[in-house]
Amino acid sequence: MNLKINHVAKKFQDDGFVIVKNFLEKSAVDELEREINRYILKILPTVPKIHVVYESGWSGPLKQFSRMELYDRYFKKILNRPATLKLLEACLGEPVEPLTTEVFYKPARVGSPALFHQENAYFNYMSPYGLVLWIALDKTTLKNGAVHFIKGSHKLGELSHIKTNLPLFSKALPGPPDPLKYPEVPALLERGDASIHHFLTIHRSGPNKTPLNRRGFVLDYRARSAQINQTKTKTHEEYKKEIQRNSGAL
Repeated sequence: MNLKINHVAKKFQDDGFVIVKNFLEKSAVDELEREINRYILKILPTVPKIHVVYESGWSGPLKQFSRMELYDRYFKKILNRPATLKLLEACLGEPVEPLTTEVFYKPARVGSPALFHQENAYFNYMSPYGLVLWIALDKTTLKNGAVHFIKGSHKLGELSHIKTNLPLFSKALPGPPDPLKYPEVPALLERGDASIHHFLTIHRSGPNKTPLNRRGFVLDYRARSAQINQTKTKTHEEYKKEIQRNSGAL
């Protein structure tokens, strides 16, 4: 097991992301899916609108929801799963602290693409930043909107993003770096597989034109020693509130 963890960690550190096959066994994925469906049915209608995004902003097919750990004990517990923490700490090279949980739905036929971005444009942590664990609830393909990572782009540091004024992906990069130096790699996952990427790894996802949803369960972690950039955070929060007010979530 240690050899496998070391291999995953080395790949993550070299490339800025790594694919972990069979991260969850079938029974564990089935349980997770049941709990998410329960949350959607019983909890989601009661949470603040700012934690739910639909494909047309705050209407239409469900696109994304977050902060599940605030409203349900199951998702608070899953953030602190010892085996997960051990793997992520090996990848980042230091202890991590849980931040939040999210589900990205990428709804059937209308799921829109996510533009190139770095996670830290939203989180605003300083070195050594953090990482994201993305667990596939469905097979992810080029046709249904798989995430594409830019290999080695975490070594470029923090890059300037532009405002999109979109409810979810509110910041984006103007474009990718030189593809000859930093090639794009799609994360083609089976149900139960996972990807792990650094807060600075540039990534995007395509649209979903298939008849089935493409769902991913996401857990976000920061490095325990990472400090937040208060100035950038304040500016980002003001920008988010402006979008939420304009879209009717506030």
